[in-house]
Amino acid sequence: MAKKTTTSKTKTTRKKNIKKSVPKVSQLLRPEKMSLEEWQVLLRKQAAQRELLDIVPVNRKQALGDFNVRNPQTDYLYKVAFRGIGSAWNYCSCPDFKTNQLGTCKHIEAVQLHLENKRKRVPNELVPPYTSVYLSYKGERDVRIRIGSDNKEAFTRLAAPYFSAQGVLKEDKYEQFSDFLQQAQQIDDTFRCYNDALEFIIEKRETLRRIRLLNNKYAEGKLSGLLRTRLYPYQEEGILYAARKGRSIIADEMGLGKTIQAIGAAELMRKEFNISSVLILCPTSLKYQWKKEIEKFTGDTALVIEGNHLKRREQYNRDVFYKIVSYQSANNDIKILKSLYADLLIMDEAQRLKNWNTQIAKAARHIRSQYTIVLSGTPLENKIEELYSIAQFVNPYCLGPYYKLIDKCLVRSETGKTIGYQNLNEVGDSIRNILIRRRKRDVNIQLPSRLDKILFVPMTEEQRGMHEEFKLNVAQLIYKWQKMRFLSESDRKRLLLLLSQMRMVCDSTYILDQKTRFDTKIDELMNVLDEFFEETDEKVVIFSQWERMTRLVAAELDEKGIQYEYLHGGVPSEKRKTLMDNFTENPDSRVFISTDAGSTGLNLQIASLIINLDLPWNPAVLEQRIARIHRMGQKNNVQVINFVSADSIEEQMLTKLNFKSSMFEGILDGGSDSIFLEDSKFDKLMQTVQEFAAIGDETVETATSTVSVNEMEKFNVAEEKNEIPLSETMIPDVEPEIQDESPKTSVSPTASPEISPEQLVSQSIHLFGAFARTLSSPEATEKLVDSLMETDNETGRTSLKIPVPDRDTVVSVMGAIGKLLGGMK
Repeated sequence: MAKKTTTSKTKTTRKKNIKKSVPKVSQLLRPEKMSLEEWQVLLRKQAAQRELLDIVPVNRKQALGDFNVRNPQTDYLYKVAFRGIGSAWNYCSCPDFKTNQLGTCKHIEAVQLHLENKRKRVPNELVPPYTSVYLSYKGERDVRIRIGSDNKEAFTRLAAPYFSAQGVLKEDKYEQFSDFLQQAQQIDDTFRCYNDALEFIIEKRETLRRIRLLNNKYAEGKLSGLLRTRLYPYQEEGILYAARKGRSIIADEMGLGKTIQAIGAAELMRKEFNISSVLILCPTSLKYQWKKEIEKFTGDTALVIEGNHLKRREQYNRDVFYKIVSYQSANNDIKILKSLYADLLIMDEAQRLKNWNTQIAKAARHIRSQYTIVLSGTPLENKIEELYSIAQFVNPYCLGPYYKLIDKCLVRSETGKTIGYQNLNEVGDSIRNILIRRRKRDVNIQLPSRLDKILFVPMTEEQRGMHEEFKLNVAQLIYKWQKMRFLSESDRKRLLLLLSQMRMVCDSTYILDQKTRFDTKIDELMNVLDEFFEETDEKVVIFSQWERMTRLVAAELDEKGIQYEYLHGGVPSEKRKTLMDNFTENPDSRVFISTDAGSTGLNLQIASLIINLDLPWNPAVLEQRIARIHRMGQKNNVQVINFVSADSIEEQMLTKLNFKSSMFEGILDGGSDSIFLEDSKFDKLMQTVQEFAAIGDETVETATSTVSVNEMEKFNVAEEKNEIPLSETMIPDVEPEIQDESPKTSVSPTASPEISPEQLVSQSIHLFGAFARTLSSPEATEKLVDSLMETDNETGRTSLKIPVPDRDTVVSVMGAIGKLLGGMK
């Protein structure tokens, strides 16, 4: 026991001593007069002192040299080679060291602090006697030589033709490096060439070989006979691009045939590079779509991996070239199998990997492959961090260190809030090393035209009243946030619920309560369909985010005797093919109704009109819907009609959608280089909500923003898991479909800060206005009275019931009435 106490005191003393020597800096804001690199190094020193890593010398007889560093919390173990303070030869096997370009990491800093606390002499440079070839991670990666004291002259003569004066391997010597290795071993058997340097050289040589072979054999880009279909020139370009790069992102817009390009690249690699296995990761809903297209275009068999875990495990070992597995199944399997391997890995709908820290993204990093093709029409949906996350699966070095990207691209306010983006074209230039993207307008010779139209639809008085009630509750939460700069977890959930309810009621009150039916969009939809069917025999696709809204559409079509297909989240994936086949082949099936469960994986080119009954938060989801019909194989001109409720949250969303689209185009499509939000005083989420709630600065009290400890932790330097902090909080891109749950049509506000006179007047006017509208209608008045009267079944007595927020509110109101009556005496 005494020994444990001494150890505990030693650790405490050590922590205090280290804290004195390392100044503490913010993890969010770079201190003035400190360079970006100095700040990042200091953050890693802080992490080293905070975590108290276990450090053990590989050879305990040596004070300096090689160490094993383990994090006791995660049990991750890394090798550290420490050659002195700031030495260019320091090394750590962790992902952060390899990508941050600083030449250090928290593990190296921990070793240095460990030696200092042991009162060991820490030299500025420790030069081992042997000669070695290593991969330098400080700045851009390159292969270097360090010549030791043993046989120095011989190694200097040998290195001269291969390495520059700075010791960097020359670009034209990569293919001759094996000759250098052979001669170096003959000079001294202690010579070392580290594995990461050798892998880097081999990768360079393989890339050069692939490019040379493909350029010579397919100089004109002709790939006729590769697949059982005619390829368009841009598709041949995409196939060759993926094959040359080895690891790439195909980010063509929706509908341009990314799937067929990936299949074509797999067949070309099988033919030219003798790959023997392809693993395709995709959403569950697309597994059989992939199987169908592989077998259609190649004549080969594709195996869908499914069933229980034991069955899936057996299927992974089958001798089949194409294997298809869902993200969720792969996630579960990797937890048990630890890793998966394929010569070629294809990731479809890779925007699902945009958050680096999700379970699916973590699992995907355990899939090893020589080649990788990532497919995503929307690699950047909302934030630049998403593009960075997806790029990590292809090349973690392409966009440079995360902290440099954020510093270069994010425009922040004085309080550290993100208010816009800049230098997007520069990011676009960097990502083009691994990404190919074509837009429909780039290949518009082969695609029909598309006409987009916004149809503004009025709301009924009942819809408007509910919409304004939700809006008022949102305003109270915004006021609370602006005054206190804090919202509790329950307040945040309630805020998101209110925003969703505002959007739902724009469609129909039925979505909220399944009892009332006040809406105008359904009538407008039927008018559009009547006109459309009178003029043409073409087909139409109708989308809504809300399943209950699609239910109303189906009921109207039933009443009119119009045949349709109906897809929603409750339809099993194996039945989707039947729905598509019916819609495609049956001329009497004129309408395809779908929730966003069908915004991916559907090929509905038979239709020429798409109607969006509501707008999703995310413009990428909107484009996914449209791409179901505006894609390769479409023979008709395409018309898109977006229904928007006038003077509502939907109309406000149009501005937000435009901002997100502009940021997307700035990076991937060479658009505007700098994008700014309209107001720099609030973060993205609350600023957006404030705009929806129509609250001006003059009605609120502006408070200084603060950052919680948890929010600070998001910006910690990379952990062993190679986590990338995603810094901004945004409104959810896709709300869950409302199936059986019935959200309340009104939500009582929680206790809020003192209401300003302007708000009190506004609320009073709104209240009296609502009463006036209700009492002007005999039916509504009778309904109101019925809702407030309650009859006891046993006594027959009738009483008045009034819903109240809580007991304290009633006490407060009764007290005020008492004072009022007391003053009248």
